[in-house]
Amino acid sequence: MADIRRRKNDDGSVGYQVRYIDKSNKSGFGYKTFAKAKQANRFKAVKDLEEASSSPTVQCMAIHDAIDMWLDICEKTGRDGREPVEQMTLVEYQRRARAMKQYPWTCQLHELLPKNIVAFRQWLLENFTRDMARRTLSSFRSVIIEMKMQGHIHFDPASDITIKTGGRYEDEDSEVEIPSDQEVRDILGAADEMGKKNGFMEIAWARYRPMIYLPVFSGLRLSEERGLPWQNLHRLKLDVKQRADKNGIIGPVKSKAARRSIELSTVITDMLFEWRDRCPETESNLVFPTSTGRAIMTNNFHTDAWLPLFREADLMVMRTARGEEKLRPKYTPHALRHYYASKLIEKKKDFKFIQSRMGHSRIETTLNIYGHLMKDREDEHRRTADELVEDLL
Repeated sequence: MADIRRRKNDDGSVGYQVRYIDKSNKSGFGYKTFAKAKQANRFKAVKDLEEASSSPTVQCMAIHDAIDMWLDICEKTGRDGREPVEQMTLVEYQRRARAMKQYPWTCQLHELLPKNIVAFRQWLLENFTRDMARRTLSSFRSVIIEMKMQGHIHFDPASDITIKTGGRYEDEDSEVEIPSDQEVRDILGAADEMGKKNGFMEIAWARYRPMIYLPVFSGLRLSEERGLPWQNLHRLKLDVKQRADKNGIIGPVKSKAARRSIELSTVITDMLFEWRDRCPETESNLVFPTSTGRAIMTNNFHTDAWLPLFREADLMVMRTARGEEKLRPKYTPHALRHYYASKLIEKKKDFKFIQSRMGHSRIETTLNIYGHLMKDREDEHRRTADELVEDLL
């Protein structure tokens, strides 16, 4: 297999030398230097393909078959030592797999070159939303990695081909919607009032009220809240270790970073432990179980809690869905999580701290979602620059 070596040129610049097998040379190797690592990686991929194609161990497999094998592995055994994916994750992977299969592949798996992946990327961007294109390409790269591990190909032609999460001139409309302080006060106030309407509502909102308060002051995802067990809730903090998918099936959180501890105020823990006195005992020991002891399904939460809450808070807006205009809640439950992050930024917490509390695997995710909230600090940064000068001059 070819390899890449980083070289420092005589003029001080950095180059990337690819050493590859070349039987026409006496040494058995050929060398080519590139100014950029990406160029060297692509040249290496071509040389690896040439070497692999001459090997009798290369297996011929259709790309559609590779995609199906990847899905089967995700569902039954798990990729690269991981656990099998949850049912709702599998459904999402199947959706991406259908997009992969729509592309008119003209070669076999072992014949794929970086240029084929680039063409596939372009097709995705032309035929799907940018987010769907990015997710589908990411899953296709997982297909390639899995097939390499299974021995069906010898190299990864998609290793450095990605779709970035945002463009240089990303529109302001792509920024997440974050409720104002007053809107959150209205939401919490409505949650307080819902349980006072009648006996039935009092019972229902004894559970829903702390469910509304908790993400505002902890940043929990709704799935993490619905899957939260009592043993992970303590007097001053909660541990996030599991989640419930939209159908109420309990499983581990999606990433190592999502396993985290979050500090809680005594006001919130008092509210939660007050609910505990009324919470039915269940085998699952969930903080917010249904009457049968299972996790609440997402659709049921939206219908039974979120929609009436926003009607009470007078935060309904006209939305168009499937060509029909309807009054809908102004925000999704995720907005309460965004609000928590915005308050951390307002309190001048650094982004590494915010990343850990939000459970993001990469700091880039935190910056992409919340970086625009830092724009109003430009004047503060300018004052800091002036202060640094004043200290010395």
